Amino acid sequence: MKDYCSASHAIKRNSFIIFMMFILLPFLSEAQERVAKNDSKFEKRKYHFGIQVGFNVADFKIRHSEDFIYDDEILTALTKVGPGFNLAILGSYHLSKNFEIRTVPGVSFAERHLLYDTRSSQRVDKKIESITVEAPVHIKFKSDPIKDFKVYVFAGMKYGFDMASNSKARRAEDLVKLSKHDLALDYGVGFEIHFPLFILAPEFKVSNGLINIHSADPFLNYSNVLGGLRSRMFMFSLNFEG
Repeated sequence: MKDYCSASHAIKRNSFIIFMMFILLPFLSEAQERVAKNDSKFEKRKYHFGIQVGFNVADFKIRHSEDFIYDDEILTALTKVGPGFNLAILGSYHLSKNFEIRTVPGVSFAERHLLYDTRSSQRVDKKIESITVEAPVHIKFKSDPIKDFKVYVFAGMKYGFDMASNSKARRAEDLVKLSKHDLALDYGVGFEIHFPLFILAPEFKVSNGLINIHSADPFLNYSNVLGGLRSRMFMFSLNFEG
């Protein structure tokens, strides 16, 4: 009797699953057809544009100088992330069905911190704010439609010009100077969701600086213990492409 009940329950369960598949199949087919239709519309274009709005957290990769070992006052020099946001326009050129080359010029507002522990047991927090004009170029590879969205990955280079740089400041005894110019490696992943009039693409990006942006000055207390600073940033953004 127990086996009969189990078999009956399995038959009912499988019947329900099959019934739900028949119910959902038209909706899944419609979603797939909608993505294919919208995608074919974009494929006919050689290029398309959009806007990007993002939030970021940024810090530095620190390299200590030889003077740090012999410094009698500063015991540690560390970094701490700070919040920021990005605004940019987006332009993509279609190389093929799955490959695009894109540029996302815009402005990045970032906040970074340098933390110093001194011999007097005082922690000093140096907040460094940047307003950077960025000009990245990425190669983007996107998948074929998966149900109602696409997955893509990208990588490329980014040049940045920091308009808030203090590298030319004269009276800067308590400052850490940063160069105006930066070059970084970008890479990340995103998801395209196709709508009739636009594409919504949530995106995650990592940016690692390739050059030393520390503007060394041996006469600055908090600068001469640093041998180099490289920028680092993680960003989550929403792309609206049309």
